[in-house]
Amino acid sequence: MRKRASGREPWNRSGGSFRHEGPGALVTMTRIASRFAPQPPTSHTEGLAAEGCSTTPATAAVLVARAQVGDRAAQRLLYLQHVQSAHAMAVRLLGRSAEAEDVVQDAFVAAFTRIHQLRDGALFRAWLLRITVHEVHRRFRRQRLLAALGMGRRADPEPDASLAQLAAPGLPAEAHAELRLLDRALAQLPARERIAWMLRHIEGLELTEVASACDKSLATIKRWLAHADQHVQRHLHEEPSHD
Repeated sequence: MRKRASGREPWNRSGGSFRHEGPGALVTMTRIASRFAPQPPTSHTEGLAAEGCSTTPATAAVLVARAQVGDRAAQRLLYLQHVQSAHAMAVRLLGRSAEAEDVVQDAFVAAFTRIHQLRDGALFRAWLLRITVHEVHRRFRRQRLLAALGMGRRADPEPDASLAQLAAPGLPAEAHAELRLLDRALAQLPARERIAWMLRHIEGLELTEVASACDKSLATIKRWLAHADQHVQRHLHEEPSHD
């Protein structure tokens, strides 16, 4: 049995793939993100190409500077540039597509309300990501409160955007089964650890980006990820390799 090097990620991302390592491991997985069908554009992204919008940091810096002095056209362009990626991420983090649009709208309202606080406009994407993740956390806290009051079942829609449900058409049955196992493992984690794990391994963010998005120290994120990694490994080791 080959031992995993100290400090090495349990999901091997080299060569564009994720591989679960260790005894009883599942078969080598293609890059998780490639298994998902693209999220359909929101109704607000129509005409983005016609606007000739670029998403470079330099363009964002110019637009943020204009938005900070009340330029509504600049705000609209920033919205069009970033709403689709923010929506797709929110769908995956929440697991409920119906809630994702509300979360994204709330995130943009908060961002534009506080846009004067952003000193470096080139960092708009990372700043919006942090706000969106914060709104996702707020949704989970609301769900916990409603569940404690016995109102969760009536108030929230059933999950319809799990990793398995978002799988790309034509994905082999074995890969679907792996994603279902992963869904079950992640569902057992605290929301903060699940979100951090998904930002790292599903959204593909660097550790520093995860820390920024979660507004936590790098040490805290590493601790959360280590616990989540151990849980996922243990859960997958306990499951059979077939559905």
